[in-house]
Amino acid sequence: MFRVMRMFVMFDLPTETLEDKRNYRRFRKYLITNGYIMFQFSIYTKIILNHSAMNQHKTKLLKKLPPKGKVDIMLVTEKQFAAIDSIGNDFVSSNPLSKLERLIEL
Repeated sequence: MFRVMRMFVMFDLPTETLEDKRNYRRFRKYLITNGYIMFQFSIYTKIILNHSAMNQHKTKLLKKLPPKGKVDIMLVTEKQFAAIDSIGNDFVSSNPLSKLERLIEL
């Protein structure tokens, strides 16, 4: 049985020098081309099926880490992800795209 989860990649990378900016763009492009979706600035998420899949993604991610900065990885269940509410100064809403009922299992 598969337990669908979300892997969050949160990063804080320097952008002071041209090389830092290039490393930032390469890392961000790597995430996008490998199926990660921007959740917030510098926070990307990807649906994964289990812990072994997470370990594979983590291994690939470690090879693409920039030399400077900080990258954190967090795993949450799809049910926990569906419970996220977006709150701001001018709105309070639940993200209808993140609801568990909208998940399609293949």
